Amino acid sequence: MKTSTSSVRILRKQGAANLLPAVSTADNKSSRGKSLIMAGSRDYPGAGVLACKAALRMGSGYVILAQKNIEAISWEHPDFIYRDLAQIKWSEIGHNAILLGPGFGVNDFTAKIIRELIAAKESHVILDADALTVVARSKIYPLPATWIVTPHTGELSRLLGISSDEINRDRIAAVVQAQKKMGCVVLLKGNRTLIATENEIATVGTGNSALAKSGTGDVLAGIMVSLRAQNMKAPEAALLATYVHGATANIWVNRGNDPLSMTATDVIEILPKVLFQLRKIKSV
Repeated sequence: MKTSTSSVRILRKQGAANLLPAVSTADNKSSRGKSLIMAGSRDYPGAGVLACKAALRMGSGYVILAQKNIEAISWEHPDFIYRDLAQIKWSEIGHNAILLGPGFGVNDFTAKIIRELIAAKESHVILDADALTVVARSKIYPLPATWIVTPHTGELSRLLGISSDEINRDRIAAVVQAQKKMGCVVLLKGNRTLIATENEIATVGTGNSALAKSGTGDVLAGIMVSLRAQNMKAPEAALLATYVHGATANIWVNRGNDPLSMTATDVIEILPKVLFQLRKIKSV
């Protein structure tokens, strides 16, 4: 892998505030978008729930959790809608953006849906977690340019066919290579998250080691699909989602909490505070 000499743009607080979706007195639940989240399974029921809760917190008017033989219980999580993909096709569920993958399973069913999304020319799609492993194994790429993929280092290693150590030696070169191979927006998670498009590499000025916890990636994906459902462009959705996700960790530590103790649920609960702070800057 060639060493990268590319420059990296950093999204900071004012830029994030400028990206924040507008709030209007004319808003209704339909105008704020429908997020279809195909995530979770019997083995990983929490992945879908975390993503859905994050999407709701980020403003999506409707959030639909869809699984095959769905495991979540509606009375425990009454804020989102449930659909069983053993009884209804994803294409029959109304949506403005789709998240596929967290805890969904590495199997032929996931591969089938990815191929169907491509064939249907769906434009607002985010692939995360298990969906990325399926993409790597089945060699389903390049993907549509408006899609977002969100690998961590191990997942990117499988996508590129190189070692994690090689990726970590030059994360910028790795994300550039991934973007060329995948053909879409690539968000490389980890210490100094990077977002690559055809024309730019960017990062954010927030985040710390408190986010090194199971489930926080599901939350990030849920935040992102909500922004796409509100019709934010893919690069901006990836950047803003990463910024606010990282900002929750900054607040967690600034409140006097130890980085080891943060959970994915804490990220969701702090998200409204981050949005409120950005909204004040945006309105100035």
